[in-house]
Amino acid sequence: MNKIYSNAEIAEFLQNIATAYEIKKKNIFRILSYQNAAETVISYPKSLQEIWKKDPCELDNIPNIGPNIMEKINYLFKYNKYHPHIIKAFKNIHPAVFTFTKINGIGAKIAHKLTKKLKFSNDPEKALSELIEYAKNGKIKNIPRFGQKSEQLILTNTLNFLGLQRRMSLKEAQNISNKIIDYLHLKFPKTEFIPLGSLRRLSDTVGDIDLAAKSTNNEEILNHFINYPEKIQIINKGTQKASILIVNNIRVDLMVQPAKNFASLIQHSTGSKNHNINLRKHALNLNYSVSEHGIKDLKTGKIHTFEDEEKLYNFLKLCYIEPQKRVGEDEIEIAQKCYNKTIKS
Repeated sequence: MNKIYSNAEIAEFLQNIATAYEIKKKNIFRILSYQNAAETVISYPKSLQEIWKKDPCELDNIPNIGPNIMEKINYLFKYNKYHPHIIKAFKNIHPAVFTFTKINGIGAKIAHKLTKKLKFSNDPEKALSELIEYAKNGKIKNIPRFGQKSEQLILTNTLNFLGLQRRMSLKEAQNISNKIIDYLHLKFPKTEFIPLGSLRRLSDTVGDIDLAAKSTNNEEILNHFINYPEKIQIINKGTQKASILIVNNIRVDLMVQPAKNFASLIQHSTGSKNHNINLRKHALNLNYSVSEHGIKDLKTGKIHTFEDEEKLYNFLKLCYIEPQKRVGEDEIEIAQKCYNKTIKS
């Protein structure tokens, strides 16, 4: 009996082909075609294998599934093994490569180089544990073109991938956050900086540190931020957000938004996840859609923006909910009753 493949497994198969082709330096358009196909398959609403069982030719009607890709999928379904061309593509590529490329910041070429320079198990879990140990013991920084910063970033991202990143106490996170905000205030004394996420909710423990700045001076603020003295790695920098790694492998993100969008940004980024889900459900009952950009009227398409969170919550017919109470329990219901009582009085 042939194996039943989920769309997620097929998407991973296609992404692995793209990874192998990148390592083998195949044509960029060939690589992109497999990446695009993988993205299509992962979100496709129907089972590809069920479609294939009814009529293999129907796969041709799925976006980004061209004749070459369809041939590889058809072979996989029919024989329950890789097409000979794919076996050849995977030759001399360590299985751990396809695990490592799932980690943020580790691309095909970096993963391939790691497996060429260091020994890894074929078992994915063991390979990840070995990668962590190599990074902790300083084995990666000695590989040409890596260095200490790359090693620390690989360690942090692998721990995050496995959900093993160390969480700080609230007090420790507050001290670090205050220190960074003090650094930013030295150059931008009039700019408002606010901690976000579990730190703003005053949770017992905190993972990464997220900060927001109310300003239109994006470029200058972000440039100053990425030069923080205790920075050991710039993770990324865009036009409105930058991320750095500081000592003790702590990630810090800074987002900059103008005043009119600031309340929506900090509300969305404060969470908790369940609070935001419940808030979105409440908003939908009022024909609104809530996002980090504002509140959209689903009837007219107009987006409402707010300079402070109290006005945002009031717009949704809720009393203001303090950040530490946004836990995803009954706070929306309580705030709704509070608002109705206020209106009546």
